[in-house]
Amino acid sequence: MKVLVEAYGCTLNRGEAEEFEDGLLAMGHQLARSPEDAGAIVIFTCGVIETTERHMLKRISEMSQLAGKKLIVCGCLPNISPARILKAAPHAYMFDTAGHMAALNLFHEDANPTPAAPTSDAVGILPLATGCDGACTYCVTKNARGPLRSRPPGKLADRMKELVGRGCAEIQLCAQDTAIYGTDIGEGMHSLVEVLSRIEGNYMMRIGMMNPASLLLRKESVLQAFEHPKVFKFLHLPVQSGSDSVLARMNRRHNALEFEELVAELRTRFPRMSLSTDIIVGFPGETDRDFDLSLRIVNKMKPDIINITRFSSRPGTEAHRMKDKVPSRIAKDRSRILTELRFSLTETNYDAFKNQTMLALATERRVEGTTFLRTTEYKPVVVAGNLELGRWYNVTITERERTHLCGEIEN
Repeated sequence: MKVLVEAYGCTLNRGEAEEFEDGLLAMGHQLARSPEDAGAIVIFTCGVIETTERHMLKRISEMSQLAGKKLIVCGCLPNISPARILKAAPHAYMFDTAGHMAALNLFHEDANPTPAAPTSDAVGILPLATGCDGACTYCVTKNARGPLRSRPPGKLADRMKELVGRGCAEIQLCAQDTAIYGTDIGEGMHSLVEVLSRIEGNYMMRIGMMNPASLLLRKESVLQAFEHPKVFKFLHLPVQSGSDSVLARMNRRHNALEFEELVAELRTRFPRMSLSTDIIVGFPGETDRDFDLSLRIVNKMKPDIINITRFSSRPGTEAHRMKDKVPSRIAKDRSRILTELRFSLTETNYDAFKNQTMLALATERRVEGTTFLRTTEYKPVVVAGNLELGRWYNVTITERERTHLCGEIEN
C-alpha cells in the first residue's frame, strides 16, 4: 500500500513521523507523494496554539472526504481535542503521542520489506524522549504528552546508526526539554552524547530545545555534552518574557537575570555559539512595561533567532482561566515590533562574519541550484551549486541576508 505521512509542528513530532515512515517501509509499504496517490493517510498533528489546531482540523476534514482512504491521526491533537477530530473525521483512527507506533498494526498486509531510501538531504531527527517535568501555565503540550519518558541510550544508538547509515550528517537530538533527558532512567545528556559519539561516521549532533530552569539544575552535565567536538555549538533556550512578573505567571521557574547570566556563561565558554530563544507576547496581564522588559533582554542578549508567538489561550490550561487578557491588536503590534528587532539583531550578528573563512557542513538543498551548510557554531550558510551533502567545506562569507550568510567555496 502507498501511505502518505504528513507531519506538522515541532522537531519532535517530525522525528516521530520519520520513525513511523521507516516502520511502514520495513513492513513493505511505500510512501505516497500526494493524497490522491495514497491508500492511507497519516497526519502527525500539532495543537500548540488555536490557529494551528484550526489548520489541523481543516486538513483532517479535507483528508476524510477522500473516498476509500484510511485516515490515521497521531501527534498531540488526539489528546487535546479528540471530540473535534471525530467531528471533522468521524471514521478516523486516533493514536496519542505514546502510541503512534501502534498505528502500524493497521498496516499488516503482505508485502516485501523495503529498505529505507537514502535521505534526500543530510538531516536526521532523533527523538530522545516525550513529555516533560514542567508546569507552564500556558502549555497544552504538557497535557498532550504527559510526564517525561526517556528512551534508553542503547535504543537511541541503534536508531542513530540507521540515520547515519543512510547518509544523515546532521543529527537533531530533540525532546520537549533536552536538558532533562534521562532523569527518569538514571541517564543524562553528557553520558548520552558519549554513547552516540562512538558511532562511526561523518556527522554532527545538534542538541535541541531546553528550558532555562532545567539547564540551571544540570548545567555541568549539559555543558560537558556541548564541549564534545561532534556537537554543534547551538543553544535553543526559550526565555518567553523579559519580565519577572510575567515569568512568574507563566510558572517558568527562572527569572530574567538567571537567563542573562546563563547565556553570558555559555558565551564565555563558546564565544561564537548560535543562540535561539522564544518570546510569547500578549500573555494575560502583560503591560507595556513588561513588553519593554522583553525588548530589553532581547537587545542585551542579541540572539541569532527569536521565535515569536502571540499568546493563544488553550482550554485545559491555567492561563486559559486568567483575567486581564491583552487585546489582540496590542499583541499583534508587539509581535510586529519584536519581529523587526529580531531581523535587525540577526543582521548585526551576521555582519561580524563577512570576509571570514569558516568550516561548514553541507546538509540540505533547500533552493534549487544552491546548497545549505552549517558551521560548527550552527551558523547557516548558502552557497551556489549542488555540493556533495555530508561533506565539510571551507567557505568564505561574502555577504549576509536577513536569515542566513552567503558564501563561496574555497578550493
